[in-house]
Amino acid sequence: MHDVTYSAAQWQEICRRILAAWGTPEDITGCVAHSLVDADLAGVHSHGVLRIPSYYNCVKRGWYEPATRPEVVRAEGVMALVDGHWGFGQVAMYLGLSVAMEQARAQGMAGVGVVHAGHVGRLGEYVERAAAENMIALMGTSSGGNTGLVAPYGGTERIFSTNPIAAAVPARAHPPFVMDFATTVVAAGKIELASNQEMPIAPGIGIDAEGRPATVAREVVQGGAMLPFGGHKGYALVLLTELLAGALTGAGVAGLPAGTHSRRPGSNASFLIVIDVAHMTETEEFYADVDGLFDRLKQIRPAPGVREVLIPGEPEAAARSRSAGAGITIEGATWEQIAAVATECGATLD
Repeated sequence: MHDVTYSAAQWQEICRRILAAWGTPEDITGCVAHSLVDADLAGVHSHGVLRIPSYYNCVKRGWYEPATRPEVVRAEGVMALVDGHWGFGQVAMYLGLSVAMEQARAQGMAGVGVVHAGHVGRLGEYVERAAAENMIALMGTSSGGNTGLVAPYGGTERIFSTNPIAAAVPARAHPPFVMDFATTVVAAGKIELASNQEMPIAPGIGIDAEGRPATVAREVVQGGAMLPFGGHKGYALVLLTELLAGALTGAGVAGLPAGTHSRRPGSNASFLIVIDVAHMTETEEFYADVDGLFDRLKQIRPAPGVREVLIPGEPEAAARSRSAGAGITIEGATWEQIAAVATECGATLD
């Protein structure tokens, strides 16, 4: 079982063909394929092409509707709500981002909620796009009211998803500041989608079904739970994201009966806040401060064993530069799963 390496363009074509075989329109296949491959280019493989089998499972079960399109269902002042209609989350998030940036340009800032959407992918992708337009963006995502894989601090029962959060701040002389991480020690995909469920995991990542520290991925997936990073501090961020992405958007929160909320497994709900820098301060002064601070950080003597002080977002930018020439390598076991999906749905991978 050998690893497989293709260029970014080849991986995008593979994704497009598979998605098209599910009845996905061409423009949507392009959006989703780009998102998955871009995550791999950035080194965030937990949100890359390995998601294809899990997406297919959602399509087969009727949880995702690949041909549907998102819609703005509420717009009041600088606030808006996008309904993904259970289509691919990437498409819904880009509609929400477009609406938010348009309103921020006009009014200075905007808040958008996205509900009833599939997995939205890597959050950094969206906040980076806002930063490229001289805007600051803050974002968080929950499981749309579904119970997830994460136990609260001090508890042993899984309730939340990994509730990732992201933010980006533009710069001129440097790449933008990009913060993007799960509120758990590691992303769920690194545990749930691990090709080897006997993969050892470090202490503090999760617990088994009895509440004891898990030692392999299987113990977390089979009745255990993942844990927030940083103890009670990470737990507070998990809960804040759940309240903003679930309660504020109307998608519903994990742990409660559905009631009037519509829920489907594998879905996401998100909140997004975008701020246009020019409406708050002088643009030139803003960039002088941002780039000046980044310059100062680069001048700081690194700690022993560390090459340099990094700005959040730089590791992903470096990974993208490396991947552009070397291509994207996927584990053999993951490739076999993707190829099996292609065979089942009739997509050719010649």
